[in-house]
Amino acid sequence: MPGMTYVSPFGGMDTDHEWPDPLCLSRTHCVNAVEETLSEFYQCAVAAIDAESPSPQPAFFLARHLAELALKALLGPGQKHGHDLGKLLKRLQESGDDLFTDDEDRRLIVAFIRDLHSHDPKGDQGRYATTTSGDPSLAAVCCANPELFRQYVDRLFGYTMERLSSVGQAV
Repeated sequence: MPGMTYVSPFGGMDTDHEWPDPLCLSRTHCVNAVEETLSEFYQCAVAAIDAESPSPQPAFFLARHLAELALKALLGPGQKHGHDLGKLLKRLQESGDDLFTDDEDRRLIVAFIRDLHSHDPKGDQGRYATTTSGDPSLAAVCCANPELFRQYVDRLFGYTMERLSSVGQAV
């Protein structure tokens, strides 16, 4: 199409929101950026799982990333992070975090995170068609039960948000 020029869909921080329902990407003006980010990844994971035509690989990636963000939020700022869910869980456990108390709901959350880690120890599954080593993505797992998958995603998100809100109230 001759005569068309590219117009960026992204505005700078001084951009007026001249269009209805802008997609606010920056966390600069968020009241609680951590909770906002967790909520968005949760909503997207659920949408990918629940869609009439589900998006399985993105659903796995989004759920795994939600777990990573949740663990990092529970660890708090100033921690050495990474993408290894096993290491993040270990740091929480070594610190005596409440996630590891003898509670059935929490045991299920930890088991779900460990399951995600077992299928994606490097954090590269579901993100691309192949892993960083060139193997097909998620080759070791065939499918997921959408109802059960959704229940664990809901449980992880609910627990994390409850923990974060209780920390915010205590401060």
